[in-house]
Amino acid sequence: MIKVDEGAQSTDAFQECRNMLLSTDAHADAIPGLEILADEVACTHAAAIAQVDKEQLFYLNSRGLDESVAKSMVVEGFLQSLVERLKEGPVREEISELLSERLDEILA
Repeated sequence: MIKVDEGAQSTDAFQECRNMLLSTDAHADAIPGLEILADEVACTHAAAIAQVDKEQLFYLNSRGLDESVAKSMVVEGFLQSLVERLKEGPVREEISELLSERLDEILA
C-alpha cells in the first residue's frame, strides 16, 4: 500500500508486485493499493504474475543443465533481484540464505 498524506506534494512513488508461480496448482493475487490525499503527485503501480519461463529453461537445458537445476537457477535469479535491493550486510546475507534453503525444500 502506498499512502500519500495531505500536504505531501511532489511525491513520486512506484509500487511493484511481481509473483512467480512454481507449480500449476499455485496462484497469486496481486492487488496494488494507492491512497493519495495530496494533489500534485506522481504515483504508479504494476503487477505481474507468471510461471517459470520455458524459454529460459530451454536455453539452460541446451547448455547441459537438467530440468531441476535449470528451474532452480531461474527462480534463484528472480529472488536474487529482490535480495539485491537490501543494503549489503548480515540481514541481506541471512535473507539470501533462508530463501535458498526454502527454495531447496520447495523444488526438491
